[in-house]
Amino acid sequence: MQQSRAIVLNKINYSETSLILKIYTEQEGLLSFIVKGIRGKKGKLRMAQFQALNLLEIDYKQTGKSDLRFILDLKISEPFSDLLFDPIKRAVALFLAELIQNCIKEEEQNTELFFFLHQSIHWLDLSKDSCTHFHLAFMMKLTRYLGFYPMKSIENALCFDLQTGEFLMHSPMHNYILLDKELKGWNDLLNCKYENLKNLHFSNQLKRSLVQALMDYYKLHLIHFKELNSQHVLQQIFDDE
Repeated sequence: MQQSRAIVLNKINYSETSLILKIYTEQEGLLSFIVKGIRGKKGKLRMAQFQALNLLEIDYKQTGKSDLRFILDLKISEPFSDLLFDPIKRAVALFLAELIQNCIKEEEQNTELFFFLHQSIHWLDLSKDSCTHFHLAFMMKLTRYLGFYPMKSIENALCFDLQTGEFLMHSPMHNYILLDKELKGWNDLLNCKYENLKNLHFSNQLKRSLVQALMDYYKLHLIHFKELNSQHVLQQIFDDE
């Protein structure tokens, strides 16, 4: 039996009473789990425990040659105060969960990454400020742990090169660049702490442009990265505000 702190990323119905889960663990990285009897009256595990980004402490085991682990016991280590009840935070949470699962494929321990994810989720839940820029800052900060954090800005840079991750004084011979408002917004995100997000005042159009720039940046540096289904849902919610 093993124990670990964990973050729920995704759940898929496996049968009438079972779930397949993707969970990021502190001890072993990204793992797959099967939970049986989740809808039964006698089971001790409940669907509500597997909401996206729930912060758990789990006891689990692996049996046989299957990659699926079995959860023996769990508890929600830090119940959410606001994230499950605020519709915007909920949409951001679903976006982050899909993003994390899309980026991380390894079954290996990465305590710094786990701490970053845990603290970011905790901050999102407790923040009393608008969180309409949070997903942008999170995507930028996550690149540090994935190995392609942008290089430091240079004074009077003309553009940012998404392929190389550099601010440049001249335009390269391709179109994967950021200029003007997108360039300034990118640099603002690069230098912004979560507690200062309230000082950002990006228009919805600029937020859309920066999300797409970040998506392109991830695609250029992660071979397996795919478009996120939740991206368009999240944008629609912000457009309707």
